Amino acid sequence: MKSKVFLFFILFSFISLSSAIAQFSWAQLGVNGLTCSACSRSVEMSIRKLSFVDSVIMNLENTAGKIVFKKGAKVEIEKIAKAVTDAGFSVRSLYAGISVESISVTNDYCWNFENNTYHFIKITESKELKGTVSLKFIGDKYMPRNEYKEWKTYIISPCVSPANTAIPSSKTYYVSLL
Repeated sequence: MKSKVFLFFILFSFISLSSAIAQFSWAQLGVNGLTCSACSRSVEMSIRKLSFVDSVIMNLENTAGKIVFKKGAKVEIEKIAKAVTDAGFSVRSLYAGISVESISVTNDYCWNFENNTYHFIKITESKELKGTVSLKFIGDKYMPRNEYKEWKTYIISPCVSPANTAIPSSKTYYVSLL
């Protein structure tokens, strides 16, 4: 019985520790097509419906928005882009702040977090990430097609961390550092 309790304690500690290693806290969103306060409000309300969103502040003058995520919630980046397109607009840019304990990244490095793979591209030298880091999301859902066309040339090789890629993931995000 003691061994079962000990095993449960170790497992619970590991799960708690692994969830504390990283956490998305905010996103900065550029939106194409916002021309009036009703447009801005439409995007805001669409994003607010997402279960992991704590607050949204839209800025019509800059056609941008700041999203704050609920603490401890699993953030699904592609749902943010979908909320914008569902409101009738397109994403110009998407950056997210994630707090990390310590990760060393290089070009084509893959990191698994919350059952998703984050593939780092256009990294010129090895970097140690600690604290809050800004990630730029790369893809046709997260930027204009002409900009994505330029970035797509950097998506040429698979992840270089085979130990990480052995973990099945539901989604692969291409990201770069600011």
